Amino acid sequence: MPSPLPLLLTLSRETLHLNQLQLAALMGSSLRTVQRCEVGRSRPSPWHLHKLADAVRPHNPDLAAQIDVFAPRPAPPPPPVVAPAPAQEAAPPVLPSPAAPPGPPLPPPVPLGVLVDSVVCAAAEAMSLSPQATRPSVLAAFARARDAGLTLAAVVAALTPPPHPPPPPPAEPAPEATPSKGKAGKGGAR
Repeated sequence: MPSPLPLLLTLSRETLHLNQLQLAALMGSSLRTVQRCEVGRSRPSPWHLHKLADAVRPHNPDLAAQIDVFAPRPAPPPPPVVAPAPAQEAAPPVLPSPAAPPGPPLPPPVPLGVLVDSVVCAAAEAMSLSPQATRPSVLAAFARARDAGLTLAAVVAALTPPPHPPPPPPAEPAPEATPSKGKAGKGGAR
């Protein structure tokens, strides 16, 4: 029987000698998601678990196999059936070329709730607040943008700070004024 998924995530992190932030980068996830998954409050997506199992497999195949239980991979498609070529007189037989290996399976579409939660979590991280405290503000901002007829691209463009202009080149020092040598000499004017 496989271990609970939160324990597998912690064991994987320890096997790979990673902290939670590094594990999130490896899985293609956020730090907050990894933190929630390690305490059992959330579950990583299958493709995140596939990445984790692939990274752990060279170090601990048994641990990778336990992770695979939580995110089984689809079976590869059967090889294509090649119809025999019509017989020709005195022509050598034509052997079919080997089929190209199938590419990796496409990840399943991300559920809408997960995508929205990632937006809320991004806002929460930017404000150093919990997602629960941030959700009403994010909802109000998106509702106002919708009511104003704004697109997401327009909102992002308006909120993105302009690039900092390059600093001006340093000014050249002004030449020092030298005292003029007049008729008065050293003693000054009399």
